[in-house]
Amino acid sequence: MLLADSDERIRQGLTAQLAKYQVSVVHCADGAAALLEAGLRKPDVLLVSAELPVIDGATVLRLVRKRLSIPVVLGVGPEDTAQVGPALAAGASACVARPYRPREVAQLLSLADRGPRGWDQPLVCGPLTLDPSTYEVRMHGISTARLPLREFQLLHLLMLHAEKVITRDRIRAELWGEGARRSNTITVHIRRLRERLGDDPHHPEIIQTVRGVGYRLVPPES
Repeated sequence: MLLADSDERIRQGLTAQLAKYQVSVVHCADGAAALLEAGLRKPDVLLVSAELPVIDGATVLRLVRKRLSIPVVLGVGPEDTAQVGPALAAGASACVARPYRPREVAQLLSLADRGPRGWDQPLVCGPLTLDPSTYEVRMHGISTARLPLREFQLLHLLMLHAEKVITRDRIRAELWGEGARRSNTITVHIRRLRERLGDDPHHPEIIQTVRGVGYRLVPPES
């Protein structure tokens, strides 16, 4: 994998963590170097942060997509969420929250091994559809308001395991790591998701709470 990020601590830290998943990482600090390394090395995957010096991440994304047929993932921080839509339109295979969670990045890399459809296969649960290739969520064929990245990832996780209970510990580990251990982050995101899906927060039927354990997504009625 080729990693382009201006923060040396992030580059070194993610490289070390991904080694535990048997992932080899070459990294660089700016957009110009990313283009050069991508052309020379033809990496399996390029992970590029939205904010890069010399040449920004969105421009790197567009140029790489014109020259190479490799998955390109855009790393977005809290201040970069407005770039998710344009990045996907420009050909990003996926967007991932930055600072990076090594396990989340490793899961994205595992999808690359399944070929191009592994990245963007739509998930369908009754009338609810989630499309990773466009970051769209549709209910009865009508698009909902665009979800923030974390809410989209949470819904993706629940739909991927529809009708199965996903524990709070698993949600925390896969989406936030240790950062959510002593907060109500998961509860808040579940509440917001329910609101966006029109799920009654007092008597939810789509995202159900399994008290003391976690949550289960039940396909809504057609």
